[in-house]
Amino acid sequence: MITVRPATDADAAAWQAFLESCSSGDFLHDWAWADVAAFDGQPQRRFLAEEDGAIVAVAAAQVRSLPLGRGFWYVPHGPVLDFDDPRAGERLRAVAIGLREAARAAKGIAIKLEPRLELGAAGTAHFRRLRHEPRTLQVGQTRLVDLGDDDAMLAGFDKDTRYAVRRAEREDVEVSRTDDPADARAIDELHGLVLETQARAGFPRPPLERYRTAWRALAGGGRASLFEARREGRLLASGMLVIEGDRSFYLFSGSVREERGEPKRYASYALQWEMMRHARDRGVRVHDLWGIAPEHAGPEHPWHGVGLFKKGFGGRPVAWAGTWDVVADRTLYRMRGMVESGRALARELAGRIGRRGG
Repeated sequence: MITVRPATDADAAAWQAFLESCSSGDFLHDWAWADVAAFDGQPQRRFLAEEDGAIVAVAAAQVRSLPLGRGFWYVPHGPVLDFDDPRAGERLRAVAIGLREAARAAKGIAIKLEPRLELGAAGTAHFRRLRHEPRTLQVGQTRLVDLGDDDAMLAGFDKDTRYAVRRAEREDVEVSRTDDPADARAIDELHGLVLETQARAGFPRPPLERYRTAWRALAGGGRASLFEARREGRLLASGMLVIEGDRSFYLFSGSVREERGEPKRYASYALQWEMMRHARDRGVRVHDLWGIAPEHAGPEHPWHGVGLFKKGFGGRPVAWAGTWDVVADRTLYRMRGMVESGRALARELAGRIGRRGG
């Protein structure tokens, strides 16, 4: 029999052990990520499914508040379970029912599930009775790189990336690592580089305290490291690596752009190379570069440049399967859908009018 219940602090170690053992899990379901969700104003409600005394699924729902005490629940890259297990469908149904009943009791309208499943994966069949949306709230594409010995990894890089890694070494770029959650200097300097990088790309400016919260939470559990690439003491690139079981994730990163006429130092390549080697030495098999442009996007896409950088490290592009909704209040869910459809239509009409010039 499968039972679903709220997780308590006493479940933290077992939750984390299950997450790390399950290929469909990542840091968005890390027990410590609740601190980041709370900072974002979307406090988590954690649930786990048990069978014969063992955890078989976990789901961390972030609650997005709506007017009149209502809420919409979102499960980023979850629920987490073994989708290849013969009983996966039954376990997913139990989790969906448990979340639906909990959401109803809390005046929730629906729960949006966004499992870490590849587009076209067999596991998506378990969701067939739910309403599917191909778009995702998280970045919808990534690149996964299999880690091995140095020669094998370098052989998987394209020739320009291999050159960049070796050139960085000749340019005396040195990469260091800190695992200390109390190292405020390192996370603050990373944030400064991210702001510089985001400004160049025209992206929103992430708040410093969010970075500090994520660093304290994940590094405090021994699952995050900060890497810094320097030349002659000057910080050129920095990034955070998160490890969950045999999977690693390239989370936050930023770099300095060379001035016109200044030699290229290829610090970001040295940084990524050392991250991958460290992850490999920690037992990681697959490195997730976390976010690329859609497959057929052109140079106009804001992630085009970073996607080309990541492509150089080999691996394969992956598109996630999308989201599925578990409805808790059908009336309000339909009303919300009509409102969203009306807004989408208004935006489309405004765009058409704008293109016609009035």
